[in-house]
Amino acid sequence: MADTQYITKNRLSQEVHKARVWVAIIGAPIAGFLMYNLPNLWWIVGLIYLFSIIGAASTKRSGAKGELKTLKLLEQLPDSYVLFNQVDVPNSRAKRGFTELDLIVVGPNGVFVVEVKNNNSKVTGDEQSANWIAHKVGRKGGRYTAKVRNPIKQLKKQVHVLAEHLKKNRASTWIDGVVFFSHRSARVKLSSPPSVPVLERKGLVEYILNYQPKRAPSNVEKVVQQLVELKQMTV
Repeated sequence: MADTQYITKNRLSQEVHKARVWVAIIGAPIAGFLMYNLPNLWWIVGLIYLFSIIGAASTKRSGAKGELKTLKLLEQLPDSYVLFNQVDVPNSRAKRGFTELDLIVVGPNGVFVVEVKNNNSKVTGDEQSANWIAHKVGRKGGRYTAKVRNPIKQLKKQVHVLAEHLKKNRASTWIDGVVFFSHRSARVKLSSPPSVPVLERKGLVEYILNYQPKRAPSNVEKVVQQLVELKQMTV
């Protein structure tokens, strides 16, 4: 089993709880005011308030499930692999001052950044587009589409930011990136072969285990040390 001592509680799950609390705190007085002043429409106000609570941070909740599911898969790796989740890497070009990486795997055959998506639909696009398209089916069978941020572009940015940080701290090493769609209903169809692996539902553990690096990994211990320090900064 992989080394999971640096795995911390999923931040997205905590954000979902906070979002629901804030909806309740802010929404209750507003709902009460509207229901008092619009007595004939109280049931509409009540329904809107109820759905706002139920639907609060639904995207984050889905993302949390995807990351947890992927983490369970990665735990199957041998104990020579070390897992990290939700690592904030300093990035002066980012609005928040850092770039968050979903999952990082450090092993004897390399360092892997895993960008997780939990879309339960068919996703189409190409590597150069800013967004991909998720083709969804509603509860009543209606079809609609939604934009999804291009995960390949996200992944390459994350790999670059991490590589820069490690180089700055004398822990340079080759970093590989993987996009993983974790939902069992995910289907991905791209217009051309991607430059990085884009996997659906399975094959992530096998990909990492069978990966043959172009050159032998270096500074593995230093990489782990740097990632541990980054995790400690966010606690």
